Amino acid sequence: MVKELVELLKRARLEKKITLVEISEQTRIQPHYLEALESGKFNRFPGEVYLKGALKNYAEAVGLDPGQVLNLYSTLKAKLSPEEPEPPPPEKKVHRPVRVERGPSLIYGFIVLALALLIGSYWFLEQYWPRRSPEPPPGNGSPGALQPPGPGTENGKSDGEIIPPEPSVELTLLTAESTTQETVYAVRNADSLTLELTCTARCWIKALADGKEPFPPRNFQKDEKSTARANERLWIRLGHPPGVILKINGAVVEAVEERKHAHSFLFTLEQD
Repeated sequence: MVKELVELLKRARLEKKITLVEISEQTRIQPHYLEALESGKFNRFPGEVYLKGALKNYAEAVGLDPGQVLNLYSTLKAKLSPEEPEPPPPEKKVHRPVRVERGPSLIYGFIVLALALLIGSYWFLEQYWPRRSPEPPPGNGSPGALQPPGPGTENGKSDGEIIPPEPSVELTLLTAESTTQETVYAVRNADSLTLELTCTARCWIKALADGKEPFPPRNFQKDEKSTARANERLWIRLGHPPGVILKINGAVVEAVEERKHAHSFLFTLEQD
């Protein structure tokens, strides 16, 4: 049964003429785990979550529908899982008579009364005793107050001072790090990464912003828009690149429309 799934994955990869090394570079999955997927040795994965994630990313890399692949895996797993054994009958509890220990009840009474008074005093102090507000740190004015600019200045700049314009964002193609399945860019002259996408046609899209999904992978409709923000890395997978206008910090990524098949784009922020 598992053979049906692994043959589907391997056949799709061979039809796309993609190597396991290229899939590893694209999905960040180690090659020995990819080999385990194609050989049906699912027990090599540390857990069910990691296995399903690898199946999903592998399917996307070779152009298969991730949902169909995961449904096929769940169906095969259900057929292979043994029937759960009936639970054993509950043990009968033996009720033993409670043995009453007699002791100095007067001393115990004083202890309980003292604990009750202590708890009540603590509650009263917490509820009604006024607390001192923390004193502000020494200095002129309130903490964080903005000092007005000096005479003859505007926005902290002296009269006549020329404020240089902020440099525009710069996208640099990293040819050495790009592959046939992924194009890598370095982004400069920016403090963070902002991705804007506009769909001109129906397109399946998945994105990761600093390793987290800003929106679930799904089919975007024509004229639909979305954004994502990251501090260091932005990765996006487009099922139909010609149907998407992609911008990074306002700069249009021209290479998107040149890709006719499913392709990934990676943008990394480089600080000066």
